[in-house]
Amino acid sequence: MKKLLGLLVIISTAAFSRELTLESAIDLALENGKTIKTSELSKENAELNVKRAFKTALPKVTYNGKYEKAEHTTRNMIIGDLEEAKFKSGYTQTIGIYQPLFKGGAITGGIIGAKASKNIADIFLLSEKRDVRLDIISVYSSIINYEKDLTVLESSMKELQARYNKQAEQLNLRLLTKADLLKTEYSILDLEAQITGTKTNLEIAKKDLKLKLMIPTNETLTLKEFQVPENLTAGIDFDRDLNQALTNSLSSRLASNKVDYAEAERMVARSSLLPEVEAFGTYGTAGEKRDFEDGFDNAEWRGGIAVKWDVFKFGSDLDQYNVAKNSEKIENINKDLTSDDIKLSVTRDYKELIRLQQLRDSRSKALEAARENLAIDTERYNTGLISTVDFLLSESQYRQAAVDYNSAVLNYFVAFEKYRSALI
Repeated sequence: MKKLLGLLVIISTAAFSRELTLESAIDLALENGKTIKTSELSKENAELNVKRAFKTALPKVTYNGKYEKAEHTTRNMIIGDLEEAKFKSGYTQTIGIYQPLFKGGAITGGIIGAKASKNIADIFLLSEKRDVRLDIISVYSSIINYEKDLTVLESSMKELQARYNKQAEQLNLRLLTKADLLKTEYSILDLEAQITGTKTNLEIAKKDLKLKLMIPTNETLTLKEFQVPENLTAGIDFDRDLNQALTNSLSSRLASNKVDYAEAERMVARSSLLPEVEAFGTYGTAGEKRDFEDGFDNAEWRGGIAVKWDVFKFGSDLDQYNVAKNSEKIENINKDLTSDDIKLSVTRDYKELIRLQQLRDSRSKALEAARENLAIDTERYNTGLISTVDFLLSESQYRQAAVDYNSAVLNYFVAFEKYRSALI
């Protein structure tokens, strides 16, 4: 029975635990992200709008039916010796086919605008995926960083606690003073506060990651550590990357398509100043009658060309056209501003990447020096050559150097991914 209960506990624990790698976390975010799903639906709508825009150039079939009831009967109509009956109600109906021949560029503008809108939706979806990927990398890296810091702090706590116990024995033997013991006790309490803060940050970061990945909060999450390459900047050609970002990045393509969309809007606005021409053919009973007695017995075919032109509208259509022209100019200006922003952001991200690489190297040396110094000071303290204060300072410096190095490595990795994202 005990074995069965133990097996059930193991199965239950496994069912509510999950192990993730950085790659699997990114894949899960791309699969379950709510913002990505909304972008996918927007893309689907944009594709449907392109189909709608093309269909406006095709003929349409329209049925018109009308039933009327009048207050008075119609006048008598005498044909020969027959007198037609009086009617107070009746109906007319037609079915027709209509083919637009000229709409002042509205159809072409609509198609161009729909294509530009589709491209914008595609770019937004790719941008969302890029941003989600970078966000997961940042959160995942912060969790790994907190876990590494916690390992360093707990290891330091274990050593300090052992040192404190030994000092308590030495105090009983009057081999050191109460002040020395209090200094170690203070260091332990300070370290406990750091551990508590790190655990809190770790817990919050894991909850954040679970929300982004749509993982139930009751699941235990284990993240596998990843290796950060030594020299991420080795294959970077800044000039080539900058040119790539200016010509083919998502930001530059978005700006270009916004210009195309504004141009299409101007074409549509211009069409309101021009006449509309369409060919039509109808069959039915829509002709003028002196009574309501209509039916398909006297239906007829009609066809021809129809022209519609709003000749005067107090200039509202011209105002609309001028607004569209100004909007196109605005998007062209925004396109230039986007190029400036790309140059600035890519340059800033590259410089930050170089700085963090140098910082990581310096933190690595600082950690190496602090480790050596702690080993020496531990030996000197054990032989009574240095005070408790000096030893605790050395231990604190080593601990901080380890924490700083962990942070520098992961910040360096995130900065590299941010630089890469700026080029996409």
